[in-house]
Formats: sequence, C-alpha cells, structure tokens
Amino acid sequence: IMWKSSGLILDLRSDTERNEALAQAWMNKAPKGGMQVKYFTRNSNDLYNSKDAVTRCVYRIDLLSPQRLFDYMMDHWISSPLMKLQYTCNLLFNTEKLHDMRMDILNERGIQGLYEAILETSGEEFCAALKAMTIYLEENHPSNMIIVHCVQGKDRTGLVIMLCQAILCMNDEEIAQDYHKSEQMLKDVHSSKNIIKHEENKIAKGKLNKNFFSGSPTAVMMSTLTFIKGKYGSIDSYLDMIGFDELWRKRFRNVMLRKNDATLEYRDDSIKLPSAQQLQSKL
Repeated sequence: IMWKSSGLILDLRSDTERNEALAQAWMNKAPKGGMQVKYFTRNSNDLYNSKDAVTRCVYRIDLLSPQRLFDYMMDHWISSPLMKLQYTCNLLFNTEKLHDMRMDILNERGIQGLYEAILETSGEEFCAALKAMTIYLEENHPSNMIIVHCVQGKDRTGLVIMLCQAILCMNDEEIAQDYHKSEQMLKDVHSSKNIIKHEENKIAKGKLNKNFFSGSPTAVMMSTLTFIKGKYGSIDSYLDMIGFDELWRKRFRNVMLRKNDATLEYRDDSIKLPSAQQLQSKL
C-alpha cells in the first residue's frame, strides 16, 4: 500500500550496500509505472526540484560515506600521537591492520559516536533529504507518502526522522521513544541494557560488534540530541548550519499542517507526526 502511495523514496545507502540489479527490477515493476533515479552529489546544481516532484523518484543520498567517517575518526577520535602514527602507517602499508584498528575505534565509540560522526560529516546530505521531502509534499496531494530507508532502518533513517520530528516540535522523550521502536521491531532483538554497556559485549579485536550496533536504545538518541544541543545550542542552530534554515523549516511545518494527521513511512511502521491542532498549540 505504501509503495503505491509513495512518489518519493529516499534511499540513504551507499552504492556498495545496494544490489543494483534487484533495485532496477523492482523499480521497473513499480505500481503506476517505473521510477526514475536521482543521485545527490555535492557541488552539483542538479538537486531534487519541483520537476522531480511530479514524477515517481528514488533519490539516492549517501548519508554514511566511509571516507568521511574515517577522516572524522582520524581528526577527532585519535588523539594519541602514537595512535596517529600507527593509523597513518597502516593507511600506507597495511590495509588489514587499518581495518582492524578502525573497527576497534568504532566499537569503543559505539552507536552514539557513529551518529555524531554522521551528523558532523553529512550536513549537506541531511539538508538535501529534508529539502526533497519539503518540495515533494508541497507539490503533491497530502495523502501521498514518503518512504525513507537505509539498511536496518534505524541509524541513518532514524537520524533523518529525528530531525523531521524536531522541526515539528516533538520533545526529546517522544523522539527517543519512537526511535526505540526499531529495536522492538527488528527480528534479532537485543537488550538495551546490554547494548549500552558495551564493555560487557566482548568481541575479538578488529571485528565490529554487531550485537552492540544492532539496537536502538532510547539513551542513544537522548545522547545524540544532547550532543547536538551541546555543540550548536539547539537543533534549529544545527539545521541553520547545514542549510535547512527557518524559511525551509516553516515550509516543512506548513506542508505538514496541510497534511494534518499525515504519517511519514519509516521502515515497516508509521511514525505519527503531530496533528495540525497539536502543532499549532506548540508553535
């Protein structure tokens, strides 16, 4: 049902995470005709626009660039001169040890660290996603849906939805509880307590702790919101920095008011956004 009702699909995966043959097959078989594909590319003038909004479009936005992540890791998470030297040597001469070192650092930083890196290195991508949603909703019937997805539908997707909810004045606790629904819905559910206390999840060095990264504890999203506010002062200030300024936020809120009790499709479930009456009372 949501596939038939959606004219915009935000695909937040990297190319290496996608089976292109399967992707083309299902796009060609899409209800109401095939779907066009558009890529977000930095420094390009060919961004999602009102002409794209009148067609059914898959907008591919690489929200987790490995290169940007690893550059951020080097610049912000490796403080020891010796570790920096080891990292640089491995980068030049030993890719296997480099991979192991990167995985160990990610395990140490955890989900909240990953979210910090995505927010700090993918501002242009977040802005592109938010602007595309706004343009699409302005140009289409209020009943039309937007699908947002990545791989598990909780990390990159969760951060985009978090920003949408913050723009719509949902409080931190509501946002964190919605985010936590991902953990409850995934088939291989892990205890939040064990996920947060990652020191208890022992794993071989050089291997990503998949148990640790598979959950979506409310504490992780609360920490992420705290990080944004601590560094930028508010979510709005972060959005200003990435280019989704107050004018764009007003446009987004206005179109959501027009949708009234509309829902943004989030993986297999729907997150209820505030109704027009609820949002007006908060504004």
